[in-house]
Amino acid sequence: MAVKVLITRQFKQDGVDRAHQLLKEIRSTVTLRPGYISGQTLISGDTPNKTVVVSTWTGRNQWDEWQADPKRKDFAKKLEPLLESPEQIEVFLTGTES
Repeated sequence: MAVKVLITRQFKQDGVDRAHQLLKEIRSTVTLRPGYISGQTLISGDTPNKTVVVSTWTGRNQWDEWQADPKRKDFAKKLEPLLESPEQIEVFLTGTES
């Protein structure tokens, strides 16, 4: 069953440009991952330093493998000093589980 992953991040004002650059880099890396279907980065119209990344995966296992991947962890370490607070990750099922 496909899953959608929402990652909410609020960046420090002076880190927004660097953060957006890193998000583009991570997107180009993740598109090659098995199980990755699509992704979208949303920037808040009211709080421009707040982003929500929505990605779609063929299943929870594929997301979990990417989340544990050293490449993703490296990107997370680069983003961490740019954040006002820790990233929030939520995983949603796209249908009903049988």
